[in-house]
Amino acid sequence: MLLGTLVNTATVILGSLFGVLLAKFFNKSKRLRKLPDALMKAISVFVVFIGIKGAFETDKFLVVLISLVLGTLIGSLLKIDEGIKKFGDFVERKLTKKKKEAPAQTEDGEEVSQKSFSRAFVSTSLTCCVGAMSITGALKAGMEGDHSILFAKSVLDFITAFVYSSAFGIGSILSSVVVFLYQGLIELGAGALAGILESSVNEISAVGSLVVMALGFNMLGATKIKIANMLPAIFLPIFLCLLPCF
Repeated sequence: MLLGTLVNTATVILGSLFGVLLAKFFNKSKRLRKLPDALMKAISVFVVFIGIKGAFETDKFLVVLISLVLGTLIGSLLKIDEGIKKFGDFVERKLTKKKKEAPAQTEDGEEVSQKSFSRAFVSTSLTCCVGAMSITGALKAGMEGDHSILFAKSVLDFITAFVYSSAFGIGSILSSVVVFLYQGLIELGAGALAGILESSVNEISAVGSLVVMALGFNMLGATKIKIANMLPAIFLPIFLCLLPCF
């Protein structure tokens, strides 16, 4: 029990640590200093692709639309984005004794991606937890003892945590707690949750994929969407799909 989730959690931790260590190595070399930023752009494009691909896993587009609108409204009223950033800044101050880290500068004065504890935490948590693999993998592990999906996801999450931590810093490692709690609770409650989630897993994945796509656009600098405020939208399909009109 929880083997797949524990392995997944460990890979996020290892990926984050390797990313931070190699980022220090990159910063010592003038030729490699921009590499984390280049890697971040590459994974940003991939995140957008994953978001677009997952968004078409359902034909109940009205459920997806209503979930996004109501979820974002709820998140905005609760100020989830602001709360997560404050939490990230609080943890960062406790760990580093300073509120912000100045962005690195190249010799020609060009600014490199500014490290941010909260940004690393939110970005890694969203990418690792949003999607069908998290839900179906945890359900399959809990009901059948088959951890193969979570093992495959662990490899992807290692790469994700590595890239985010090399670009934004050690904040990615905190997302391992989110991965453990999120997938662990689904795995432990697989028997009870299977009946509830089975009818809405495609819609949850579609909404989550659109949130991930928005995250990718943010990472590319194309938008400044408050992603965390959209998080309630991911869970609304569970309730909407129970209504007879959908």
